[in-house]
Amino acid sequence: MSKLHLVFGGRVKDPRGLDFDLDSIDLVGIYDSYAAAEDAWRGRAQGTVDDAEMKYVVVHLHRLLEPDAEGISRPRESA
Repeated sequence: MSKLHLVFGGRVKDPRGLDFDLDSIDLVGIYDSYAAAEDAWRGRAQGTVDDAEMKYVVVHLHRLLEPDAEGISRPRESA
């Protein structure tokens, strides 16, 4: 399985947090490597560096899809 990464951003209510205004979400894209996602993140984040209420993030989708592969436990499946 590819290690998928989602890059998105938008306006946040508090620059120290991740409470995004859902009306302003900018979905940048999904990338198959962290390096590609970081490049996309950096490009968007640098474009909004003067706006403290704009934030972009990289989400490791592969960790959500297969948490055991990253050493994160998940609930057992019922039989």
